[in-house]
Amino acid sequence: MPNSSRISRVPFLAFTSDSETIAILKQFAEKNGWAEAIISSGDINSAIEFLKNNKSPKVLFVDIASAETMSASLDALADVCDPDIKVIVSGKVNEYSFYCWLMEVGISSYLLKPFNLNALEKAYSKATIDETIMSAPVPAAENKARIISVIGARGGVGATTICVNLAWIIANHLGQKTGLLDFDPQLGTVALALDLEPSRGLRDALEKPDRIDSLFMDRVMIKIDEYLSVLSTEEALDDNIVIGESAAEALFQQVRSKFSFVIIDLPRTISSFTRYALKNSDHVVCVSEYNIMGLRESLRYLDFCKDNLQTSPPVFIANRVGLAGKHQMPQAEFEKGLGQKIDFNIPFALDANAASISGEVFAETAKNAPATRALHAIAAHFVGEVAEKPSAKFSLFGGLFGGKK
Repeated sequence: MPNSSRISRVPFLAFTSDSETIAILKQFAEKNGWAEAIISSGDINSAIEFLKNNKSPKVLFVDIASAETMSASLDALADVCDPDIKVIVSGKVNEYSFYCWLMEVGISSYLLKPFNLNALEKAYSKATIDETIMSAPVPAAENKARIISVIGARGGVGATTICVNLAWIIANHLGQKTGLLDFDPQLGTVALALDLEPSRGLRDALEKPDRIDSLFMDRVMIKIDEYLSVLSTEEALDDNIVIGESAAEALFQQVRSKFSFVIIDLPRTISSFTRYALKNSDHVVCVSEYNIMGLRESLRYLDFCKDNLQTSPPVFIANRVGLAGKHQMPQAEFEKGLGQKIDFNIPFALDANAASISGEVFAETAKNAPATRALHAIAAHFVGEVAEKPSAKFSLFGGLFGGKK
């Protein structure tokens, strides 16, 4: 179901102590038919204190005092507000590098003082256009799902957890009809992560692809709610599962017509089945960690996609960032060895593994955790691409987790 946190949220709140800015905000409130109570005395720190005990607005306007304190202030603000809030920042810092940094970390607009009513209206319009795109379901072109295959650079990096949370966010927060498929019939853990009874549907599909049709998919997929369906199984390790050559193609054909987005948890073993999935997905996501083993395997998958499959490079996600502390490979060194940038960083979350073990979705149990905000940014990136949106920075500080050194 769509994100209930959007219900009954005020459209706009402002925190400023500058008399000239207050005058413009009063004109803005009057034009929109809002009470002047939407304007409070203070700055970004005042907003942080207010939002600790109050619901987030859709659009937040805050004053800042200096560039030096912004990073810490934005971290504190992100801890107390909804992930999809839009933030307009105003201040007197007239530095292009500072503006670029604000845009990179996901701030909607920066208004350099002094500004006029027209500038404020344009900033608000930009933020609310983003909100409209986010809240409205994005129709898939010609009812053709976007398929995102996720693979771990090595075992144990959290690829399945990312799959489950991405699917959940795209379905339940972004309102997209989503299919979540676990393509490892013997060692897959998607069903376990969601506390579901595994079905035998995947094995039937793999061994007898000629049986795969619309009715078959309706029967074997577990429908969690209106927006999310799951296909996952748990076969015995000593079973010999013979995968039909056309199984992947038949599955892709059926899920493309049933969903807007399909998230696939791919096993690391390269077979004709996984090769087809990697080559025919709209996006391949490679999950790694900042260490030498992760770099080596990420580089192998990069070369495999470019040289063997002749597809676009994967989207690279670094997971559990910060877990290794001082022993973690620096991002710049990892990117230099890989030969390309890491697209997203997901901070280490101690509770993520516990949530998956207990059959809970981390993005729901820890809604304001830094890792959850990173997952929202990744989901918004893929949904935003379908919406043909100029910028994929939907959630607050989406860029903070990717590219910030």
